[in-house]
Amino acid sequence: MLCAKCHQKEATINFTAVVAGKEEEAVHLCKDCAPPTGFDLDKLDLKEIEALSVIGKKCEFCRRDAFSGEMRAKGGAIYWCFDCGLEIGGIVRDLLVAERPDLLQRSKEESDFLSFCSDPGLQAWSDAASQKAVQTLKERRRQDGRDQGG
Repeated sequence: MLCAKCHQKEATINFTAVVAGKEEEAVHLCKDCAPPTGFDLDKLDLKEIEALSVIGKKCEFCRRDAFSGEMRAKGGAIYWCFDCGLEIGGIVRDLLVAERPDLLQRSKEESDFLSFCSDPGLQAWSDAASQKAVQTLKERRRQDGRDQGG
């Protein structure tokens, strides 16, 4: 499949927008057209690539097997199981509605998904909201007795 942006190279990076639990749009890009991820996969050595895998990792919150995770811009990674990931997603959604209804409206109106997703303002808000969601989930788990030392 060719890149959706340049229509020249093979698409090797795939983005799928998920809104309210439903896949909205899939975009397939080559590595040159994809927005920056914070690290360059071509420059990672084998140990760094293995560190990106969730195999053998535990959920930051409940210590079950990790389902997904993310690399942090300031180093390190955080991993979560499916259930905790859903809860984090719900917290981020609530933050979006409360803090940035303009982004929510823009996401519905924006015709260019790639431009919207690579917007520096959205990326900065998303990074901050993600960190806030992790802290919120940790606090909720402490308050309701679900915290198992994660």
